[in-house]
Amino acid sequence: MKKLVLFCFLIGISPLTNGQIGPYRYLIQFKDKSNSSFSIQNPSSFVSQKSIDRRKKNNIVFTEQDLPVNNSYLKEISALGIKIIYPLKWINSVLIQTSPDKIKTILANKNVKGMYFPFALDSLTVKSGNKITIPKNPVSNSTLADISYGNSITQNLQLGTDKMHSNGITGKNTIITLLDEGFLNANVVNYLQSLRDQKRILATLCTSPNRNNVYNEGSHGTNVMSTIAAYVPDKLIGTAFNATFALAQTEEGLTEFPVEEVNWLRGAEWADSLGTDIISSSLGYSTFDNSYYNHSYNNLDGKTVLSTLAANWASEKGIICVISAGNEGAKVWKYISSPADALDILSVGAVDSKAIKASFSSFGPSFDQRIKPDVAAMGQSTVLGSISSTITTGNGTSFSAPLIAGLTAGLIEKFPNKTAKQIMNGIRKSGTLSLSPDNNLGYGIPNYERALAIIDPIMSVEPSSFEGINVFPNPISVGQKLSMQRNNKEFIQVQLFNGQGQEILQFDWSSDVKEIYFGPMQTGKYYFRFTSQLFQKVTPIYLSN
Repeated sequence: MKKLVLFCFLIGISPLTNGQIGPYRYLIQFKDKSNSSFSIQNPSSFVSQKSIDRRKKNNIVFTEQDLPVNNSYLKEISALGIKIIYPLKWINSVLIQTSPDKIKTILANKNVKGMYFPFALDSLTVKSGNKITIPKNPVSNSTLADISYGNSITQNLQLGTDKMHSNGITGKNTIITLLDEGFLNANVVNYLQSLRDQKRILATLCTSPNRNNVYNEGSHGTNVMSTIAAYVPDKLIGTAFNATFALAQTEEGLTEFPVEEVNWLRGAEWADSLGTDIISSSLGYSTFDNSYYNHSYNNLDGKTVLSTLAANWASEKGIICVISAGNEGAKVWKYISSPADALDILSVGAVDSKAIKASFSSFGPSFDQRIKPDVAAMGQSTVLGSISSTITTGNGTSFSAPLIAGLTAGLIEKFPNKTAKQIMNGIRKSGTLSLSPDNNLGYGIPNYERALAIIDPIMSVEPSSFEGINVFPNPISVGQKLSMQRNNKEFIQVQLFNGQGQEILQFDWSSDVKEIYFGPMQTGKYYFRFTSQLFQKVTPIYLSN
């Protein structure tokens, strides 16, 4: 085992933006250089003659990149009372100094593209002679430039949906239908306020004859919905918080009878009629109040149980069904339940914050020996919203499934012309266990960026292997050297996030010997994310005095 130590960075991190007065420095990028008073046909108006001569010698022509930043754009920023440090023409940006509470006003300017880096630059001090890798996809959506995830950071980091959001992909123009027992108080809880304000609840359905309102009963559906749809910076960010939702009550909370599987079919048909892209259901059926109706394991062959057939039919209509695998892993039954055994769906198991299988997560395979579950997401200590508007945590594949539904919505938004099978194939093959899927976690934890490369042939990559990464010591003290050890030499991108989900460091890990030091910075919990072509690992690290 070869030891590799990382880039020799001295990280001096001041508080970023949360609750801070500042001022801090930010790099703001403009959309264009339109109506510039300069022209590439007259370079002497903005560069020296020596610069012109050098270009001529090297057969280099002037391009728009060489033009100065539009002075009228700078004046607009300055007029807001913002201190301009200097413009940067090659990236069409300006370095400013301001308090965090003015950033939204700046980003609302019609000529501003966004923040080049989604954090205050004062938070990072680099030793002379070292280089920081510039993000490959600079944040360009002003409303998403500075999302702070709070405790929901881990469940987003695991799937790469934080990257998805920073690239402006949030589930827009996709319809997710939730089949559940009800959505108590979803019409009033504060973490769904933006959803309601934007009128993104398309329709509701009650299947029980004694119900006419999905909002009067059933807290489970509200908890589930929050993991996708919530938008409360610093507390809870759902995986597809700009999606449109349809809410169907199909479960009857006080009893467990086969009629609920009929209700599920009704909900699936209704979802189809609405033009739904994704059905997300955190319901499963194996035993009933009357044991005569219980399913046996050999019923879970993908073609027998009614709710399973309903999921199959929905899939045949082009709907991606994302179904909880079940919470029977530590019980006598132990296997998945229906409709998670359906033929061409995504059944979802559960992991904890360290990507280890949750003990309760149901096992596969299906009776006909297909890999189940298909994929996994964080279902242990998942951050979610309660019916009283508080942010809490919960356990169950009930919460890992909707996280995957949100990832799926993002991929549909990104690839609106790709088929459901292409999207599902991308999700499965982007999993951490895609080279050796098993019946514990299926293809493993999928990832947004890896899925992009699989779904889009232009971005396709060759499979790679992952033998492990070790970060030590952990916890670490301020001023102490951190070592990282791995068993292979493939390309790995390393990112460091603070506890609010803000990226504060990014670099590429080669096989060179490097070191990293933690200088003066706030104590608390941080996260490393290691990403290669076909794996991703999130490692929390604790900094103490």
